[in-house]
Amino acid sequence: MSQAELLGLLVSVLGDLEISHMLVGSHASSFYGEARSTHDVDLVIDLEPSKISALVARFDPDRYYISETALREGRMANLIDTVSGDKVDCFILGPDPIDQLSFSRRRMETIMGMEIALASPEDTILAKLRWSEMSGGSSQQQHDVRQIFLHQGKTLDIAYLRTQATQIGILSPLMEYLDATGET
Repeated sequence: MSQAELLGLLVSVLGDLEISHMLVGSHASSFYGEARSTHDVDLVIDLEPSKISALVARFDPDRYYISETALREGRMANLIDTVSGDKVDCFILGPDPIDQLSFSRRRMETIMGMEIALASPEDTILAKLRWSEMSGGSSQQQHDVRQIFLHQGKTLDIAYLRTQATQIGILSPLMEYLDATGET
């Protein structure tokens, strides 16, 4: 099973169980910026505790690994195809207002041959800037941000970016990109 097929299977199961989701990370930045290969798929899921058992039960434990404990504790849980080694990292949507706002702004796009909810380009930029700051200046995260600015240009909601970056505490790194693109 390929990475795209595993994601498609998970998205189908989430749809059947009426669990909202959003593709984030490298796949989102590749969609809005420059395509690049990545070994993981990152998905945010809005998982109600009452649906955890049903979700886990949909994956044959002889083929797939998913930690019910991690899901119940609200931690990131991997869905791993034990045959191919492909995985999807599932992040549980928490109550943080910034995360909730980002989730509410997701949009349907076609990626890897399927219709899927995808983080907005602005929220992808903000997430990449946050990860870059937390990791001490990840060059890959910074490259992804530059590529989104390059490819999305004037379509970006600069006011939203500034407001959210201020709240998150990453206005300074955002301003470097805005200055470089003449969007200040």
